[in-house]
Amino acid sequence: MTRFLAVLAATLPSLAAAQGVVGPETCKACHTGAHAAWREGPHARAYDILPERSRKDPRCLGCHAPDLEMGLAGVTCEACHGPGAAYSARYVMRDAELARAVGLVDPGEKTCLACHTESTPSLERFDYAAKLKLIAHPDLPPPAPPPPERPAAPRPARPAGPGR
Repeated sequence: MTRFLAVLAATLPSLAAAQGVVGPETCKACHTGAHAAWREGPHARAYDILPERSRKDPRCLGCHAPDLEMGLAGVTCEACHGPGAAYSARYVMRDAELARAVGLVDPGEKTCLACHTESTPSLERFDYAAKLKLIAHPDLPPPAPPPPERPAAPRPARPAGPGR
């Protein structure tokens, strides 16, 4: 099965992007708690908080409404998890490895930092750990912590030689 997934991922690298965005209502069908948290959270309102003068500025829309041209205001599920047409089917989502192979993204701090930068207008510095709590998905397991860093291998002791 793993070989199949590797071949599939290699032959269809941009399948999800080519298939497109399905919208948050599709996600809601299975992830009701996550959808409700999103709807009440800051990402769903990201477009709404923009001043009127910024609602046509591509520099603002790239983060506040990346899928606006598809009629989706705010930062939707797929802005962080990738376009869902290829992975949103239930039989695909039941197989996490397959879902990832065809485009499901497990967003992490780097994903957030694409928009939450030092130059982003904000009253406070972006704190990933604190902000992650604001977008927690209650019906999904929490994201796995990053693997611990491996300690450096101990250096072999130098043999004591003459004059040491």
